[in-house]
Amino acid sequence: MVWRKFDFQENVDDYIFRGRRPEEEIILFLRRHWLILVFKLIPAAFFLGGLFFVGLFKNQAVAFLDWEIEIFNLGYSSLFLFFWILLFIFWIDYYLDVWIVTDQRIINIEQKGLFRRSISELELGKIQDVTSEVTGIIPTLFDYGFVFIQTAGEKERFVFQQVPSPVRVKNIIMQVQKRALLAEKRMEGEILRGKV
Repeated sequence: MVWRKFDFQENVDDYIFRGRRPEEEIILFLRRHWLILVFKLIPAAFFLGGLFFVGLFKNQAVAFLDWEIEIFNLGYSSLFLFFWILLFIFWIDYYLDVWIVTDQRIINIEQKGLFRRSISELELGKIQDVTSEVTGIIPTLFDYGFVFIQTAGEKERFVFQQVPSPVRVKNIIMQVQKRALLAEKRMEGEILRGKV
C-alpha cells in the first residue's frame, strides 16, 4: 500500500479507538504539527522566566510591596499552579485533537477545553472534494497546513487543522476514497448480478 511509505506516519496499527469497526483498517492517524505546540509554549516559557526572575528577588519584592512573606508565597505559588494548569490545557488540546482516516471513513475528534469533546465522522463515499492549504512562510518551511474535505449535501467542511504534510494527506485521502468507491461499485454489481 502506497500510503504506508510516508515518513510522517507512525505505526497506525497500535491505535485503538472506541467505535472501530471489526474489519476497519487505520490508514492515517494525525495530530497537529509539533510546531503548533511549541508556539503555544513560547508565551508560557516567558511567563515561567518571569516567575523565576521574581523568585530571585523575592526579598526585595516583599519589601517593595510591603507584604508579609506568607502572602507573597501564596501569590507566587498560585502563579506557579496557574502555569502548570496552562501547560496541561495546552498539552490536552494538542494531544487529544485527532484525525483518523480508515479504509471506510474519516473521524474527527476535537477536544474543546478540558471537559468538552466533539467527535464527527464521514463515510468516504460522501466526499466530493479534498483541498490542502499551506499559507505563510513558517508553514511552508515546516510543511504543515490545513486539509479541507467537502461532502455532498453538507454545508460544513471537514477540516484537518495544521497537520503535517497536508498535500500528502490529501493525496492519501483521495486514493483511499477511490478504492472505497471502486469496492462499493463492485459490491453493487455483485448484488445486481445476484451473487451476494
